[in-house]
Amino acid sequence: MGQLSTGRTSFWARTFAQARAHQGWVKVGRQYTRATAAQVASDINNAHRRAAHQRVRGVAEGERWEAFWEAAPEGPHGDFVIWIRRVH
Repeated sequence: MGQLSTGRTSFWARTFAQARAHQGWVKVGRQYTRATAAQVASDINNAHRRAAHQRVRGVAEGERWEAFWEAAPEGPHGDFVIWIRRVH
């Protein structure tokens, strides 16, 4: 018998799906600490070099993404946001 679907997808799978529908940069809908933002952006930038499921859920095989992080302009001091875009 097949697996039952709960209808739930991860935050990142939904985020990448939404970003695929847009041209250009899309801001991720969460805020992070500086260290976490830097690590997540690095993982996204390098996901094409390893099996996508190893670190970044929602990246399809063969896709390449770019990401950068910056201080959250609308958040409190010390919060950071990540921007993503699909390259190919």
